[in-house]
Amino acid sequence: MGEDQRMDENRIRLLEGFKVVDLGIGMAAALNTKMLADMGASVTRIEPEGGDPFYGVYPAYEVWRRGAKKASASDLEALLSEADACVLGGEDHPDIKRRRDAEQISSRHPHLVVLDMTDGPQGTNYTGPSSELLAQVRSGLVWEQEPDRPIVNAFEPASYGAALQGMIGLLGALFEREASGKGQLVTTSLFEGSLPWIGTYWAQIENPTPMADFVIPRGVAPLIFRTKDGKFIHMAIGGAGSKYGFYQALGIDDPTVLPNDSGMPKPGGSRKDFFGDWDLLAEHVAKWDAEELLGRIAERGLPAEPVQNAGECWNEPQIERNRIIATDSDGVRHVELPFTAELLSKSQVKRAKQSSYPLEGIRVVDCGAFVAGPLAGVALASLGAEVVKVEAKQGDPNRSIFKSFCIANNSKKVIGVDMKNPEGLAVVQKLCAEADVVMNNFRPGASARLGIDPPSLKKLNESLIVLEAPAFGNEGPLAMKAGFDMVMQAWTGHEVKAAGRGNEPRWNRTNLVDIAGGMLGSVAVLAGLLHRERTGECASLESSLCNAGIYTLSGLIQQPDGTFTGEPTLSSSLSGYTPLECLYETSDGWVAIVARGEKASEGFASKLGLSEQLGHDFANWGEAEEKAIAERIATLPIEDVVAMFKATDVWVEPCRDGAEKIILNDPALIKRGTVRVTQHASFGQINELGTMFAYSRSKTGNGLPAPVPGAHTREIMERLGYSSDEIEACYENQAVV
Repeated sequence: MGEDQRMDENRIRLLEGFKVVDLGIGMAAALNTKMLADMGASVTRIEPEGGDPFYGVYPAYEVWRRGAKKASASDLEALLSEADACVLGGEDHPDIKRRRDAEQISSRHPHLVVLDMTDGPQGTNYTGPSSELLAQVRSGLVWEQEPDRPIVNAFEPASYGAALQGMIGLLGALFEREASGKGQLVTTSLFEGSLPWIGTYWAQIENPTPMADFVIPRGVAPLIFRTKDGKFIHMAIGGAGSKYGFYQALGIDDPTVLPNDSGMPKPGGSRKDFFGDWDLLAEHVAKWDAEELLGRIAERGLPAEPVQNAGECWNEPQIERNRIIATDSDGVRHVELPFTAELLSKSQVKRAKQSSYPLEGIRVVDCGAFVAGPLAGVALASLGAEVVKVEAKQGDPNRSIFKSFCIANNSKKVIGVDMKNPEGLAVVQKLCAEADVVMNNFRPGASARLGIDPPSLKKLNESLIVLEAPAFGNEGPLAMKAGFDMVMQAWTGHEVKAAGRGNEPRWNRTNLVDIAGGMLGSVAVLAGLLHRERTGECASLESSLCNAGIYTLSGLIQQPDGTFTGEPTLSSSLSGYTPLECLYETSDGWVAIVARGEKASEGFASKLGLSEQLGHDFANWGEAEEKAIAERIATLPIEDVVAMFKATDVWVEPCRDGAEKIILNDPALIKRGTVRVTQHASFGQINELGTMFAYSRSKTGNGLPAPVPGAHTREIMERLGYSSDEIEACYENQAVV
């Protein structure tokens, strides 16, 4: 039997049988309900009275909405009475009034889980008209790329973040409802959706060391180089022996670079040479054609990929194997569910319970390292699961960047184990035998060699859900290639999109593929737990890093004639996709201005005194119009720009640097759980980003900081039934640390 046939026969639709009412508007709500439909839920959509203006904002909007049935407003109460979930809210548009009846819907239908994407966490300073750009400004995300100016992050982080954080909250509430029979209100927002992407950089540490406070600085030069044949490649140096390997591939003779040299960045380096000797590497890359050089690098098992346009990878056999691109009956191709679920086993276990936390009693074994793999477990721990990090004896490489390690490992316990030691592997197998979920992001084949791949785990525990998060996939022609966030950004098309019109490729500093991969892993596991609770079927899940990169370009549509549409292009200034939703420099700072719809656009031009100069063909405004507006606004202080558009349909948000300190110390966000405060054994109090949604009834979050190596090894082994002598023997044999 071929792999495709096997996957089709064993494929599980994790939310089959669920009914969802869709009242949401805008990109985040559309992506959320599309994913629900892609997982098998029956989605019924009721459009806003007067129509949904976002069909005119997002070219892919109609495709995102295809999986839903249509109903009229008169059907609402009947639909809600039979539904499992309702999604409403999203983003704002002057031509439509935001629904604010989520609490009333929840009260009228107490069995229902209601997800409301609000205009900001209530009771905080982060509410107001909601759009992608305004959310990036309020969160400070626009300042996280360059050291001296804000730019737009070109992957719609607020919208994808709100869609995925909302999904995590929704699935957690649905799982809890299996025991309690009660629904509840789940709230998130575009503001909260924008925050997870900066989690690897943001943390306020009471007693930091230079290494603990170290992050990749803004404005560093990535290792993106032009090859002899005029193409661009992106290389990722970092990891044991990687610098030496790259130098060998490039033909650089430097006796000071040793075979074990990782080339990991260190504090204090220049921005240009942060990841390596930029000029030296550029000189040698330019001697090779791209295909030959990438082949030499791949032979050494090192991460490097060509910088490609969005959609260029869609016809790769690996992507066809991954099943992430769908073709509709009209020939239109688009992104669909970015993870797969196959039947692993059947079980009678029921684990949902009435408790303060949705996942209380669930046990997760996390064998992941770096960012994307272990990040999936953090949301599960926040929902009440016990997540045990199984850490290799030499430590997670991500520990070298403490803030990055924290965001991917807080809220967990840890056990240090050498799984190549038979006694160490036996400890891990005992952990798995009592678990509900086992996760890893090993290279394909590694889990099988260790005996913790899905078929082997099934023999240990028939009730397990297994998540594997490889770089490209567990099988397929690219399965064995190395994969890191930055090279996945290049390969999937993000670096071309981020560049802006006419500019060279640009890396997103926000680790977008890693963060998306972690959130998608959380979604997959929660859907798997919910499916097991309702059907007894246990899933083997695969959520690859490359799929995460492709998913975060879901606006891309391929027409039947092969052309790609849907993903807009940033202006050359990197300030916006259109002058009507753009960053502008004033005489004393920066502002974001959003003018949506014809009325707001007319008012925007009129107030600036530019109507005659710019004309009224708003859909085709471009670089020339942006320049004219920028010249006008540059003469005004922020205060005057805000006053000019007060009480109009044009939204203005001052854009100031320094959001990290303000947000991490905001009492309202700490109370909500958006910011978590813990005590670390070495570093004292740590304020870091927490849970990006809230429940009306259930709790989230715990007080565990990111663990020090081996912190819970003895405690966990005692729970597994090891005697004191057996534990000491494992320490002596270096099976555990």
